[in-house]
Amino acid sequence: MRRRVTRVDPLSASRVFALLLFVQGFVLGALALGLRVAGMELPLPLTPPPGGNTITLLLWTPLTFGAVGAISGGILALIYNWVAKRFGGIEYEMEKSL
Repeated sequence: MRRRVTRVDPLSASRVFALLLFVQGFVLGALALGLRVAGMELPLPLTPPPGGNTITLLLWTPLTFGAVGAISGGILALIYNWVAKRFGGIEYEMEKSL
């Protein structure tokens, strides 16, 4: 059975993207903290914010990633809705399981 996704709720997409990127930011922040404690230099995007120390990576990175995820999730959902209305949505197939 073929179905089509015709609309994505922007608020729902914002929540999901925010949560996914928050978790990703926490993992990257913990990794950056571990590298910093080990005495290694961090790549530029994972440096602490101005006036912050290495511990702020555990707060700064997940919050920043989460905020970016919330904004980009909503924008991408709006763009998808616009494209799906004009050209059709993503098609997928489903089958009944026994």
